[in-house]
Amino acid sequence: MNTFLTRYLRPAVVLTLLLTVLTGLIYPGVVTAIAQLIFPYQAHGSLISVNGKVVGSELIGQQWISPRYFHGRPSATVDLNGTPAPYEADNSSASNLGPTSSSLINGNGSQVTVKAGQKPPAGATPVAGQKDTYYVPGSYQGVKNYADQFRKENGLAPNTPLPADIVTASGSGLDPDISPAAALLQVSRVANTRGLSESSVKQLVMDHIQGRFLFIFGEPHVNVLDLNLALDQLK
Repeated sequence: MNTFLTRYLRPAVVLTLLLTVLTGLIYPGVVTAIAQLIFPYQAHGSLISVNGKVVGSELIGQQWISPRYFHGRPSATVDLNGTPAPYEADNSSASNLGPTSSSLINGNGSQVTVKAGQKPPAGATPVAGQKDTYYVPGSYQGVKNYADQFRKENGLAPNTPLPADIVTASGSGLDPDISPAAALLQVSRVANTRGLSESSVKQLVMDHIQGRFLFIFGEPHVNVLDLNLALDQLK
Protein backbone atom coordinates (compact mmCIF):
# COMPACT_ATOMS: atom_id res chain seq x y z
CA MET A 1 0.00 0.00 0.00
CA ASN A 2 2.80 2.40 0.91
CA THR A 3 4.55 1.58 -2.37
CA PHE A 4 1.39 2.39 -4.32
CA LEU A 5 1.04 5.74 -2.55
CA THR A 6 4.63 6.81 -3.05
CA ARG A 7 5.17 5.50 -6.59
CA TYR A 8 1.83 6.18 -8.25
CA LEU A 9 -0.73 8.18 -6.30
CA ARG A 10 1.47 10.95 -4.89
CA PRO A 11 3.22 11.80 -8.21
CA ALA A 12 -0.17 11.86 -9.95
CA VAL A 13 -1.65 14.23 -7.35
CA VAL A 14 1.42 16.49 -7.35
CA LEU A 15 1.54 16.63 -11.15
CA THR A 16 -2.17 17.45 -11.34
CA LEU A 17 -1.82 20.29 -8.85
CA LEU A 18 1.31 21.59 -10.60
CA LEU A 19 -0.32 21.63 -14.04
CA THR A 20 -3.47 23.22 -12.60
CA VAL A 21 -1.47 26.09 -11.13
CA LEU A 22 0.73 26.43 -14.21
CA THR A 23 -1.93 26.27 -16.93
CA GLY A 24 -4.92 27.54 -14.94
CA LEU A 25 -3.35 30.45 -13.05
CA ILE A 26 0.18 31.40 -14.04
CA TYR A 27 -0.11 31.08 -17.84
CA PRO A 28 -3.49 32.89 -18.17
CA GLY A 29 -2.28 35.58 -15.75
CA VAL A 30 0.93 36.23 -17.70
CA VAL A 31 -0.87 36.28 -21.07
CA THR A 32 -3.56 38.63 -19.71
CA ALA A 33 -0.94 40.99 -18.27
CA ILE A 34 1.01 41.07 -21.53
CA ALA A 35 -2.17 41.68 -23.55
CA GLN A 36 -3.21 44.53 -21.26
CA LEU A 37 0.24 46.07 -21.58
CA ILE A 38 0.88 45.66 -25.31
CA PHE A 39 -2.63 45.44 -26.82
CA PRO A 40 -5.00 47.21 -24.36
CA TYR A 41 -7.52 48.15 -27.08
CA GLN A 42 -7.88 44.59 -28.37
CA ALA A 43 -7.74 43.10 -24.86
CA HIS A 44 -10.81 45.09 -23.86
CA GLY A 45 -12.85 43.91 -26.84
CA SER A 46 -11.92 46.49 -29.51
CA LEU A 47 -14.69 48.73 -28.19
CA ILE A 48 -15.54 51.95 -30.04
CA SER A 49 -16.66 55.01 -28.09
CA VAL A 50 -18.29 58.24 -29.23
CA ASN A 51 -18.30 61.18 -26.82
CA GLY A 52 -17.26 58.86 -24.01
CA LYS A 53 -20.07 56.34 -24.67
CA VAL A 54 -19.42 52.84 -26.00
CA VAL A 55 -21.40 52.36 -29.22
CA GLY A 56 -20.12 48.96 -30.30
CA SER A 57 -17.15 46.79 -31.11
CA GLU A 58 -15.13 46.43 -34.28
CA LEU A 59 -15.44 42.66 -33.85
CA ILE A 60 -19.22 42.27 -33.53
CA GLY A 61 -21.76 43.44 -36.09
CA GLN A 62 -24.99 45.28 -35.36
CA GLN A 63 -28.40 45.35 -37.00
CA TRP A 64 -28.72 48.55 -39.05
CA ILE A 65 -32.28 49.35 -40.17
CA SER A 66 -32.37 53.07 -40.96
CA PRO A 67 -31.92 53.93 -44.67
CA ARG A 68 -29.49 56.64 -43.54
CA TYR A 69 -26.86 54.00 -42.78
CA PHE A 70 -25.02 51.20 -44.53
CA HIS A 71 -26.40 47.79 -43.64
CA GLY A 72 -24.41 44.71 -42.73
CA ARG A 73 -24.76 41.03 -43.49
CA PRO A 74 -27.81 38.96 -42.56
CA SER A 75 -27.56 37.31 -39.16
CA ALA A 76 -28.96 33.93 -38.18
CA THR A 77 -28.35 34.28 -34.44
CA VAL A 78 -31.09 33.51 -31.95
CA ASP A 79 -31.59 34.34 -28.30
CA LEU A 80 -31.36 31.76 -25.55
CA ASN A 81 -35.04 30.86 -26.12
CA GLY A 82 -34.44 30.13 -29.80
CA THR A 83 -36.20 33.27 -31.03
CA PRO A 84 -34.50 35.04 -33.99
CA ALA A 85 -32.38 37.88 -32.61
CA PRO A 86 -29.96 39.39 -35.16
CA TYR A 87 -26.42 39.82 -33.88
CA GLU A 88 -27.19 38.30 -30.48
CA ALA A 89 -23.61 38.46 -29.24
CA ASP A 90 -24.10 36.15 -26.25
CA ASN A 91 -25.41 33.29 -28.39
CA SER A 92 -23.41 33.19 -31.61
CA SER A 93 -24.88 30.83 -34.18
CA ALA A 94 -25.08 30.13 -37.91
CA SER A 95 -27.87 28.84 -40.11
CA ASN A 96 -26.04 25.49 -40.39
CA LEU A 97 -27.54 24.99 -43.84
CA GLY A 98 -25.55 23.14 -46.49
CA PRO A 99 -25.15 24.32 -50.09
CA THR A 100 -27.65 21.75 -51.36
CA SER A 101 -30.34 22.62 -48.79
CA SER A 102 -33.47 24.27 -50.17
CA SER A 103 -33.72 26.17 -46.88
CA LEU A 104 -30.49 27.97 -47.76
CA ILE A 105 -32.36 29.57 -50.67
CA ASN A 106 -35.87 29.85 -49.25
CA GLY A 107 -35.19 30.16 -45.51
CA ASN A 108 -35.53 27.80 -42.57
CA GLY A 109 -39.03 28.84 -41.55
CA SER A 110 -41.87 26.33 -41.18
CA GLN A 111 -45.61 26.00 -41.73
CA VAL A 112 -47.92 25.30 -38.81
CA THR A 113 -51.61 24.56 -38.74
CA VAL A 114 -53.62 25.81 -35.77
CA LYS A 115 -57.07 24.84 -34.60
CA ALA A 116 -59.97 27.03 -35.67
CA GLY A 117 -60.17 30.09 -33.43
CA GLN A 118 -56.71 29.51 -31.99
CA LYS A 119 -54.28 32.43 -32.04
CA PRO A 120 -51.46 31.97 -34.60
CA PRO A 121 -47.81 32.13 -33.49
CA ALA A 122 -46.25 35.57 -33.10
CA GLY A 123 -44.83 36.90 -36.37
CA ALA A 124 -46.60 34.26 -38.46
CA THR A 125 -48.28 35.06 -41.76
CA PRO A 126 -51.20 33.18 -43.38
CA VAL A 127 -50.37 30.69 -46.14
CA ALA A 128 -52.45 31.40 -49.23
CA GLY A 129 -54.95 28.67 -50.10
CA GLN A 130 -54.43 26.74 -46.85
CA LYS A 131 -56.98 27.30 -44.11
CA ASP A 132 -55.64 27.94 -40.59
CA THR A 133 -52.10 27.43 -41.85
CA TYR A 134 -49.37 29.95 -41.12
CA TYR A 135 -45.76 30.45 -42.08
CA VAL A 136 -43.46 30.98 -39.10
CA PRO A 137 -40.16 32.61 -40.13
CA GLY A 138 -36.97 30.99 -38.92
CA SER A 139 -33.74 32.63 -37.84
CA TYR A 140 -32.55 32.57 -41.47
CA GLN A 141 -34.77 34.03 -44.20
CA GLY A 142 -32.87 32.53 -47.13
CA VAL A 143 -30.81 33.87 -50.01
CA LYS A 144 -33.83 34.65 -52.19
CA ASN A 145 -35.59 36.74 -49.54
CA TYR A 146 -32.42 38.55 -48.51
CA ALA A 147 -31.62 39.32 -52.16
CA ASP A 148 -35.13 40.62 -52.86
CA GLN A 149 -35.05 42.76 -49.75
CA PHE A 150 -31.60 44.21 -50.52
CA ARG A 151 -32.50 45.05 -54.12
CA LYS A 152 -35.78 46.65 -53.08
CA GLU A 153 -34.37 48.83 -50.30
CA ASN A 154 -31.53 50.03 -52.53
CA GLY A 155 -33.63 50.64 -55.63
CA LEU A 156 -31.81 48.01 -57.70
CA ALA A 157 -33.16 46.15 -60.70
CA PRO A 158 -34.52 42.63 -59.98
CA ASN A 159 -31.66 41.02 -61.92
CA THR A 160 -28.83 43.05 -60.36
CA PRO A 161 -25.96 40.69 -59.41
CA LEU A 162 -25.21 40.77 -55.68
CA PRO A 163 -22.09 39.76 -53.75
CA ALA A 164 -22.58 36.56 -51.76
CA ASP A 165 -21.80 38.12 -48.40
CA ILE A 166 -24.81 40.46 -48.44
CA VAL A 167 -27.35 37.64 -48.95
CA THR A 168 -25.84 34.99 -46.66
CA ALA A 169 -25.12 34.88 -42.94
CA SER A 170 -21.62 34.33 -41.63
CA GLY A 171 -20.53 31.27 -39.67
CA SER A 172 -20.75 33.23 -36.42
CA GLY A 173 -23.77 35.36 -37.31
CA LEU A 174 -21.81 38.31 -35.92
CA ASP A 175 -19.69 39.41 -38.90
CA PRO A 176 -19.02 43.16 -38.58
CA ASP A 177 -17.70 43.53 -42.14
CA ILE A 178 -19.07 43.55 -45.67
CA SER A 179 -17.36 43.44 -49.04
CA PRO A 180 -16.58 46.72 -50.84
CA ALA A 181 -19.03 45.66 -53.56
CA ALA A 182 -21.85 45.29 -51.01
CA ALA A 183 -21.09 48.74 -49.60
CA LEU A 184 -20.93 50.42 -53.01
CA LEU A 185 -24.37 49.07 -53.94
CA GLN A 186 -25.79 51.02 -50.98
CA VAL A 187 -24.14 54.35 -51.82
CA SER A 188 -27.06 55.74 -53.82
CA ARG A 189 -29.62 55.03 -51.08
CA VAL A 190 -27.48 56.47 -48.30
CA ALA A 191 -26.54 59.58 -50.32
CA ASN A 192 -30.13 60.31 -51.37
CA THR A 193 -31.50 59.81 -47.86
CA ARG A 194 -28.95 62.16 -46.35
CA GLY A 195 -28.94 64.71 -49.17
CA LEU A 196 -25.28 64.09 -49.94
CA SER A 197 -23.54 63.65 -53.27
CA GLU A 198 -23.01 60.07 -54.35
CA SER A 199 -19.38 60.85 -55.16
CA SER A 200 -18.63 61.93 -51.59
CA VAL A 201 -20.30 58.87 -50.07
CA LYS A 202 -18.56 56.58 -52.55
CA GLN A 203 -15.21 58.13 -51.68
CA LEU A 204 -15.94 57.52 -48.00
CA VAL A 205 -16.46 53.84 -48.76
CA MET A 206 -13.22 53.66 -50.72
CA ASP A 207 -11.34 55.32 -47.85
CA HIS A 208 -12.59 52.65 -45.43
CA ILE A 209 -11.67 49.57 -47.43
CA GLN A 210 -9.30 47.39 -45.41
CA GLY A 211 -6.97 45.11 -47.36
CA ARG A 212 -5.98 41.51 -46.80
CA PHE A 213 -4.24 40.66 -43.54
CA LEU A 214 -0.48 40.61 -44.23
CA PHE A 215 -1.47 41.18 -47.89
CA ILE A 216 -2.32 37.47 -48.15
CA PHE A 217 -5.11 36.33 -45.83
CA GLY A 218 -8.80 37.10 -46.24
CA GLU A 219 -10.44 39.51 -48.63
CA PRO A 220 -10.74 43.32 -48.78
CA HIS A 221 -13.59 44.42 -46.55
CA VAL A 222 -15.33 47.38 -44.94
CA ASN A 223 -16.19 47.57 -41.25
CA VAL A 224 -19.82 48.71 -41.17
CA LEU A 225 -19.67 50.43 -37.78
CA ASP A 226 -16.53 52.38 -38.67
CA LEU A 227 -18.07 53.41 -41.99
CA ASN A 228 -21.34 54.56 -40.44
CA LEU A 229 -19.58 56.56 -37.73
CA ALA A 230 -17.51 58.30 -40.39
CA LEU A 231 -20.72 58.87 -42.37
CA ASP A 232 -22.21 60.80 -39.45
CA GLN A 233 -19.19 63.13 -39.57
CA LEU A 234 -19.51 63.75 -43.30
CA LYS A 235 -20.65 67.25 -44.17
